[in-house]
Amino acid sequence: MPERKQVTPEDLLQLQFVDAVAVSPDGSRAVYQVRSIDPEKDGYESHLWIVPMQGGEPRRLTFGEQKNGSAAWSPDGRTIAFVSDRRDKKQQIYKLSLEGGEAERLTDLDGRIGGLAWSPDGSKISFCYRATDPPETGHLPGSAPAKQAAEAKAEKKDRKPPTFMHITRLHYKEDGQGFLPKSRFHVHVLDVASGEVRALTSGEWDHGAAAWSPDGTWLVFPANRLPDADYHATVSDLWLLPAAGGEPRNLTPQPGAAFAPAWSPDGSQIAFLGNEDEGDAWGVKNIHVWTVPAQGGPARNLTPELDRTALDLMGTDLRDFHEPYPPVWSTDGTAIHYLVSDQGSTHLYSVPAKGGTPRKATKGALALLAIAGSKKGSDLAVIRCDHADAGTVGRLDPGTGTFTPLVRPTSTLFDTLAVQTPEEFWVEMPEGHKVHCWMMKPPNADPARKYPMILEIHGGPRVQYGACFFHEFQMLASAGFYVLFSNPRGAQGYGEAFTREIVVDWGGPDYEDLMRVVDDALRRYPEIDPARLGVTGGSYGGYMTNWIVGHTSRFKAAATQRSVVDLKTLLLAGDFSDDAVPEFGDQPWRDSPDYRRMSPITYVENIRTPLLVLHSLEDHRCPVEEAEQLYTSLKLLRREVEMVLFPGESHGLSRGGTPSRRVARLTFLRDWFLRHLAPELAPRAAARAPSAAAEPAMAKAK
Repeated sequence: MPERKQVTPEDLLQLQFVDAVAVSPDGSRAVYQVRSIDPEKDGYESHLWIVPMQGGEPRRLTFGEQKNGSAAWSPDGRTIAFVSDRRDKKQQIYKLSLEGGEAERLTDLDGRIGGLAWSPDGSKISFCYRATDPPETGHLPGSAPAKQAAEAKAEKKDRKPPTFMHITRLHYKEDGQGFLPKSRFHVHVLDVASGEVRALTSGEWDHGAAAWSPDGTWLVFPANRLPDADYHATVSDLWLLPAAGGEPRNLTPQPGAAFAPAWSPDGSQIAFLGNEDEGDAWGVKNIHVWTVPAQGGPARNLTPELDRTALDLMGTDLRDFHEPYPPVWSTDGTAIHYLVSDQGSTHLYSVPAKGGTPRKATKGALALLAIAGSKKGSDLAVIRCDHADAGTVGRLDPGTGTFTPLVRPTSTLFDTLAVQTPEEFWVEMPEGHKVHCWMMKPPNADPARKYPMILEIHGGPRVQYGACFFHEFQMLASAGFYVLFSNPRGAQGYGEAFTREIVVDWGGPDYEDLMRVVDDALRRYPEIDPARLGVTGGSYGGYMTNWIVGHTSRFKAAATQRSVVDLKTLLLAGDFSDDAVPEFGDQPWRDSPDYRRMSPITYVENIRTPLLVLHSLEDHRCPVEEAEQLYTSLKLLRREVEMVLFPGESHGLSRGGTPSRRVARLTFLRDWFLRHLAPELAPRAAARAPSAAAEPAMAKAK
């Protein structure tokens, strides 16, 4: 066999990202969405493909330099509706006959569209839509900029930035979207034959995707419709609305969150995800599977004893965290299937619809990134990943857990790369708990040599690392580093008590676990050089990186990404509108000793580890001021520090940012550790010259 090549930053440009899947009503075919990168245009394309559920050659359905997604099958299985930006780069709804022909545009809207669902009779499509604000928004009436904005809209040209932004909401910005418009997401219905679009909801609230009742007479959707909704960010209810229009009725008035609704086959029950804790803004409380009678009545928690959360919270750089997938009913209505974050995997679970013991349907180390069911087929379509697989579309039998792969878009690329599968181990802690760990070695690692090691720390903090491909880890391993990653206390997937351990104690139990994990790794792997240790992480992982270098000098180099140094400025300047007290013990504007104790900036004078600061200029989750505070402090202290800023990028740069800037980030990260930890470059995989595609971001990054 030809020698496999080392994984480099530029390999990102060849990855195929499998983002979504939907099954035909008869269960015979699956449509899936693949996102790829155009290096020359430095952007993404998303296209739809179709594959038989019993196996066969996949067929591409969409073409061109476009983004196509949100596919929804018509009830007769002959047509798919989807969202595309193929005209004027604005999102519109299209339909495509699977018997041949061109896609037909159904809407002429100006805004964001998602959540498509056909009515059972195939005559209508419901969707969520947030209109772009009118062109005069942000300009003085009658001013030249207001006139120019109106002319730009009429001529379908890009508008210039507003003269001003007048803000009155508490929740006024969101990472990845920037400053929010005045308009809100509302449920709309499109008449497929006439093209008429009708809004079914109104008001100063955002509404989620609607689901049709089996008889087509009702729609149910999630929304927070409280009068002061921004002050109750964790609240969400299910609202029942006549499909013909009318006043919505709250089905879940109990405290907490209810979202991701799914109708039972007979229309009598609605399954959903949720919990009863309105103060849980930071993901401590488990999300469970519930049902509620469709015409009203008390909701029932079907999984109260399962100490796991019914969400996919797997950390990866394949894609950003997604909207929760609704539970899937069995065709006979007796069982409900759903995803669970469980000890470094995302498994499929099933629970009897009338209540009972939940059952784990899948086994082994894996991450299910998406599940979809059908009206008549018993099998599910899923997207499955693991450490060495970036996404396989397959058929899953929920009864036996048998997975049958159908198509793996990355197979050709991965056949040429030295992709590594890490070794899994657990570390017992003196408090009685265990920490789940993985060690990824360089290709063809020689235990007789000495290697540097990099500790990677996940974000969140209520997420998990585990059995999912991570390009950054593979790249660092190919560069000659041992890569250690783990789920310390505070992570999800190990029970509520484990997750709750760091409440009002960030930098306490998590720091202790991470340092003991490093100690254990050095004992297990004597080939690791304890004098050449590095540490990195993003978001909360960046917070922990800052915390670690402020509390120990054992690491020779560190790289902090999209990080936090001051919890008070984070909570008051980030896109948070939640009550901080349950997580941090006090409000951030108060002079709280807990905030000082838990903020890494308090310990900045202790930092002597060479530090690389990586941050995006349009990060609204952890604003760039966090990076600037740290960088300026260390510069004034005359410590070794460098900062790389990425213009136009959000908190999610590593998962979905501009491709050239993603490559640049990886290149800076790798080269920083190469410079300071100096791994011996023994023959292990064929090296390749850097791609010129990395140069634009290197030039733009300041």
